[in-house]
Amino acid sequence: MGKKDYTQLADDIVANVGGQENVKSLIHCATRLRFILNDQSKANKEMLEDLPKVLTAVSAGGQYQVVIGDEVVPVYEAIMSNYGFTAADSNTEAVDANETSESVKSDHWFERFVAVISGIFTPFISVLAGAGVLKGVAILIASTPLHHVIPISSPIYIIINTLASGVFTLLPIFIAITAADKFNTNKFIAVALAAAMVYPLTDTQIPNVAHLFGYGVDFKTYGGAVIPTILAIWLESYIERWFKKRLPAVTQLVFVPFLTLIVAGLLTFLVIGPLGTTLGTGLAYGYKFLYELSPLIAGGILGATFQIFVIFGLHWGILPISMINIQTYGYDTLLAVMMVAVAGQFGAVTGAVFRAKKAKNKEIAFSAAISGFFGITEPAIYGINLKYKKGFIFGLVGGAVGGALISAAGVKCFQYTPIMNVFEFPLFIGKNSSIVLAIISFFVAWLTSFLLVLILGFNENNSEKLFAKVTSGKKSLTEKKTAKLGLVDEDEAAAAIEVQEEPVVDTSNLTLTDTVFSPIEGHPVPLKSVDDPVFSSGAMGSGAAVVPSEGTCVAPVNGEITVAFPTGHAYGIKSESGAEILIHIGINTVELKGQYFYPKVENGTKVKKGDILTLFEPDKIKEAGYDTTTMVIVTNANDYGAVVPNLKEDARAEKALIQIYNK
Repeated sequence: MGKKDYTQLADDIVANVGGQENVKSLIHCATRLRFILNDQSKANKEMLEDLPKVLTAVSAGGQYQVVIGDEVVPVYEAIMSNYGFTAADSNTEAVDANETSESVKSDHWFERFVAVISGIFTPFISVLAGAGVLKGVAILIASTPLHHVIPISSPIYIIINTLASGVFTLLPIFIAITAADKFNTNKFIAVALAAAMVYPLTDTQIPNVAHLFGYGVDFKTYGGAVIPTILAIWLESYIERWFKKRLPAVTQLVFVPFLTLIVAGLLTFLVIGPLGTTLGTGLAYGYKFLYELSPLIAGGILGATFQIFVIFGLHWGILPISMINIQTYGYDTLLAVMMVAVAGQFGAVTGAVFRAKKAKNKEIAFSAAISGFFGITEPAIYGINLKYKKGFIFGLVGGAVGGALISAAGVKCFQYTPIMNVFEFPLFIGKNSSIVLAIISFFVAWLTSFLLVLILGFNENNSEKLFAKVTSGKKSLTEKKTAKLGLVDEDEAAAAIEVQEEPVVDTSNLTLTDTVFSPIEGHPVPLKSVDDPVFSSGAMGSGAAVVPSEGTCVAPVNGEITVAFPTGHAYGIKSESGAEILIHIGINTVELKGQYFYPKVENGTKVKKGDILTLFEPDKIKEAGYDTTTMVIVTNANDYGAVVPNLKEDARAEKALIQIYNK
């Protein structure tokens, strides 16, 4: 199989986030492209969500997030190859201190905080995840009979453990690289400062603590430090800009780094470092205090809610606490709950594989279940669980049960990893913890959700939606994904559409020129309700749509076939009065390549009203995952005084669907 080409998708995504000039920066995480845009209003949510591979687009955490799923890395690489975006505009030297790259205005401080944290960590999330698996292998070797085969003194074990531990010990350097982009500062000065924070760990002659006028200065506390490093680079960015504005250009090459390192370094070791350490320790203590009040209740609540944070991309506001816990106490309990929350959504989508009746749903559920097995839940959430209200709720229930169990059992994680899956189980091996209980809790969370979906189903015709306010456009996130994945049950959709009165058109001074009868029997709906922006926007012309109740399409007027697609899904007719009418059966049904369509006419055929144009099988088209809503559009509407649809009664061949008036 040849390598997939993502070039066109990359171009389409960039075009629909407002174009190259609207992109300030771009990073990606495990499932989403995270854009910082100059103007988010220029992003076209509807067009983005109509693109292949795009699950949804949502504004959250100060970023414009385009959720891709499993193929986010090649899509990201294609965009970077075509456009060369960076994590921030590092060329902006005169940026004011209040205008760093994360400064897309948001309504809440937490969103701004998450934008910074996610921007710092997501560029190397895959490395953290991979190192986490390696650490699990090292722990497994050291804690099981495998250590007789590979002794911990052997070069093989030492290499594996070194590869797993290096990134976490030298984490300040990784943070410095990405934080420099976020704070618009020189990347190499930032790395030099972070390296200075880690260097004391490599020199045995440097004491743990030295005193300056009685003030104790810690030197060996910054390996793996999160908050002190972020604060240090943030401070360094201000100091560097201050010197750049005041030193002559001819001296900046040497003296800006020299003076920045001296000032920022002294402040880091004397003030910022201790402050960040105290803040981090306080967060860790506060979390531990609340958690130990009732591990069962805390685990249940967190297990039930963690995946909700994932929907909004806000989980990065919580995950750094895990790093701080491990640095402070040597272990963490948050990651254990995160793992069973993942298992809950994984179990729900696995149940959907067996309960899905529609072929497209079964296919999506199977693919999403594979992703869930590897700890990536977005495909499961957006593809099945969140779309169908029950699936997501059952997943949360499984997460709550598993969270309560794993917390009550006192399971601890001894190494940080941003993605929890079955390959991370060895990370739970340690003092006062149990890998067995971790596996049991994971299985219980998975099984609870799986059985709930298997026994109670998830109602594929359910049109109720959770998080209806998660919008960046006219429709909710779950509405758009329901339509994007082609899984709308048309009868339910028609029933769910609120009757919308078309604007009253004064036709008293106009002359009725032509009447377009319904080509298909079914339920008429406004054209603007169709989930295809090309039709709903009126770009193709004015008219109406019909949700079919049977599979016969007839000529709506007397005239001539001007276009007859060989796939049988679309026809153009010019009426005897000159009206040009397009009939388009279904959305994206051209992809079926004629399957389930049985055309009866061709280009140039003269037809009378009621002549059969094509037969089709709506049930099979729906089972294949396509919306069968049929558009009837007057494409030369601008030539007339008014095009008035009739949506007040069921569409039938003997009923007028559209009336056309002369100017």
